[in-house]
Amino acid sequence: MANIQWILGVEPANLPSEWRATVKELFLQETGEVYADVSIASLPIPAWDGNLLLVDMDRYPDPSSFKGLMWALPFLEDGVRIAAFALQAEYQGFGWGSLAWNHLVGVCHANQKNFIQLEVKASNDGAIKFYRTRGLEVKKHLENYYKSGLGYMMNGPVPSNSNSN
Repeated sequence: MANIQWILGVEPANLPSEWRATVKELFLQETGEVYADVSIASLPIPAWDGNLLLVDMDRYPDPSSFKGLMWALPFLEDGVRIAAFALQAEYQGFGWGSLAWNHLVGVCHANQKNFIQLEVKASNDGAIKFYRTRGLEVKKHLENYYKSGLGYMMNGPVPSNSNSN
């Protein structure tokens, strides 16, 4: 049985190129979006408690251990922006996303952050439902944000506790 867990990540620029290749593949498989290595490496995700990688610890640090990520960053004075949140399909629906979300809520409380914002493809019904059940709402339609279709900007208040799955 695999030993899957969320761990703190490094800045995307400091990920080995083999790991960035697995991130590129995840984005392609789960969002349909194609990203260049330089685009991933230049994402302004800091090494902090809101930067998580889902890995199989029995295979870590091999790039094949990579199963998903949540890349968030402090945003404006009192917010957090989720820049990327994706899991391999076979790890969706088992609570891994909720664990990362609850961790991020705790990080928000510890850093006096009051809201969470993100962008999501309008066609990603599962993600939109996930975010809506956690208090985020569609605030803006983003034409041409994604190459493959309409996007939404969603945001909402940080839940009052980290058990908001």
